[in-house]
Amino acid sequence: MANFKKLFIGSVFILAMCGTPLGAQEPDEIHAYQQAVKDRAILYRGEQFLPYTFRANGNPFWEKDAFKKGDITFEGNLYHDVLINVDANAQRVLVQLPSNPFAVTLAPELVSSFTMGGRRFEGVGPDGILPEGIYEIIGEGPERVYKRVDKPVLTSTNYVNGDPIGYNDKNYRSDTHVYFAMKRSYFFRDAEGRFTRLKGKRALLRHFPERRAELRKAVKNTGLKWKDFDACCELVLKLTSR
Repeated sequence: MANFKKLFIGSVFILAMCGTPLGAQEPDEIHAYQQAVKDRAILYRGEQFLPYTFRANGNPFWEKDAFKKGDITFEGNLYHDVLINVDANAQRVLVQLPSNPFAVTLAPELVSSFTMGGRRFEGVGPDGILPEGIYEIIGEGPERVYKRVDKPVLTSTNYVNGDPIGYNDKNYRSDTHVYFAMKRSYFFRDAEGRFTRLKGKRALLRHFPERRAELRKAVKNTGLKWKDFDACCELVLKLTSR
């Protein structure tokens, strides 16, 4: 992936943002930057995120390229109303400067938690129980499901959109064989903090053997399909929450 994009570190990002050497910046530009970041400048001192410039179908983000407001706990400090996205190819949290198209990447071990679009996420570092990366948290009780989305770059001469790619790209183009595939992984965390891999409804219901039939019926009665695994996980965990 190093062939596809470059990263610039720390103060280089600030120079790139302004487009001129620091000494040549206009006072108004410096003041605008200071006002934009205010007391959260530490959030924007990471590596600059540069968009993937090669032609490809799909996108590298958790869902879409639009940033959403949320709260983020970075290096132990909580910041509110931050524009956030997730680079699911590189497994990095992205934060965007206010009123500015530039964004920086944050390593998952530095981000203990954040919200995006009303959903909760956690970052797991290289020393974590789960593989390093970004995880959405499903469930409010002691038992939860951790969802991970990966967007590896693949190639194919076939039509890859919708089910073959894992999601629908309305701007699909036929002049490239490169695409960002979507791969979802799920892990169940029990009340003692132990993780097991989930590979479908049977694996989920296996954690509630005494209520398996009841939960299967509840999912059916709500009209949910097990294909919508996220919603089914939410329902099962809500019904079994202690």
